[in-house]
Amino acid sequence: MDQNMLRRIQKMQKEIQNKTEEFHQKEFSEEKYGLEVVATGEKRIVSIKIKDQDLIDPDDAQTLEDLMKLVINQLFSKIDEEQEKLMPQMPGGFGF
Repeated sequence: MDQNMLRRIQKMQKEIQNKTEEFHQKEFSEEKYGLEVVATGEKRIVSIKIKDQDLIDPDDAQTLEDLMKLVINQLFSKIDEEQEKLMPQMPGGFGF
């Protein structure tokens, strides 16, 4: 393998690493059903806010738990979709 090819491969690796780090640090949010959830591209929850105080019912915690699970899963699906959109931009088809 010649030096020029090696430099190109190293450059591509660096670009992939930078894009991956950038994506992992990016924050995504989903606001539905009176809840707002924010997570990073690594799917780490940054915050959960209850926008609709009527959801806080000590006699019905199950509804809030179900809604939180629903919103978090929708947010994670959004993150997956964004990651898939980014993949074709990666040089040589390399992905995360």
